[in-house]
Amino acid sequence: MAEMFMTLQPTIALLLCVTLAAAGCATTGTMGTAPAYVGSQSNATRSVLVEYVQKLPPGTLVRVDRSHGRSVRGTLMKATDQSLFIQPKTRIAEPTLEVPFATVVAVTPEQKHGNSVGRAIGAGAAAGAAATLVIFLIAFALAGD
Repeated sequence: MAEMFMTLQPTIALLLCVTLAAAGCATTGTMGTAPAYVGSQSNATRSVLVEYVQKLPPGTLVRVDRSHGRSVRGTLMKATDQSLFIQPKTRIAEPTLEVPFATVVAVTPEQKHGNSVGRAIGAGAAAGAAATLVIFLIAFALAGD
């Protein structure tokens, strides 16, 4: 029995090293979408911007920079040929805002940066499983000595 643990000891050590190294490699994927900027709006530039925004799926978080006034962050509800409709992202609910394309300078899709409960539960479960595995591997390594 002791000989079996002696032969498994290098394998267990290697598995332990791989497990510990791989635990820190989790990354979150991000979508690389470039903003659509419009300097001085010509008809061709405005039509490109309109087409770009109309191809964005409804529900996309966007930042709309306007030529005058503040930029608006919120959820894209719909885009027509003349304007886009944004549900502003505020603490207190506000009505849907209509932004004419004549005043739009840039439209930038944004990523959700909130922490979800599911992600937290998954991270906790993975950490607990990794800790349990480490404890068992260390116990097997010590039992072989």
